[in-house]
Amino acid sequence: MNARESILCRVRAACGRASETTPNVATSTDLSSGGIQNRARLLAEFPESVRQRLSNPQPMTQPKKPERSTDELIRQMEAVQISVVRLQSTADVVAAVDWYLQDQGIEGELTVAPSLNALEWSAQTRFGPASGKESTSVTTAVAAVAETGSIAFASDEQTPTTLNFLPENHIVVLHESQIVERIEDVWTQIRSMPAIPRAVNLVTGPSRTGDIEQTIEIGAHGPKRMHVMLVAAN
Repeated sequence: MNARESILCRVRAACGRASETTPNVATSTDLSSGGIQNRARLLAEFPESVRQRLSNPQPMTQPKKPERSTDELIRQMEAVQISVVRLQSTADVVAAVDWYLQDQGIEGELTVAPSLNALEWSAQTRFGPASGKESTSVTTAVAAVAETGSIAFASDEQTPTTLNFLPENHIVVLHESQIVERIEDVWTQIRSMPAIPRAVNLVTGPSRTGDIEQTIEIGAHGPKRMHVMLVAAN
């Protein structure tokens, strides 16, 4: 009997389905119709630490919650090369965008998501989906995941998906109230929206690839820089 047949014999025996095609299963696997007695014998073969876990399984299946989701989010974002600046209100966004572009030496056109058109942008600012000519986009998001540093974007007229991927520089305006602990919690935010978006994109840092000579290349299929403006909760 080879290893595969031996494993299948044990599975059949444990399920009470041993047949003439699985000879001497009870002897070879130390299993029989005894059920509880056999389980006790099997448990006795495991180390004490394993027996305790099997006898008293813990219902908690998710990681421990961070004490401060905001601090954890910033830590995870910086780990995946997302820069973060904290703002007191959305009124500071336009000035913070100007400062960031000057500090990084970024030139070129700027396109802003329609969801932010109420702010006092310059007359040259363009709103709407990406044209392919802009170097920088500014968008909003649905949520940010403290566990991974990921940002969730919904596709609609106010937040065109092209702004997330075409420009080389992506600036995201995010509110602390949008921070969730885990990716599963993003869908709670999505379901609370007036309408379910056509698409949801989860982005974790600038675009990157390691296809060529196992060397990480930033900006291969999307933005080279990702910058988050984290607005304090009201």
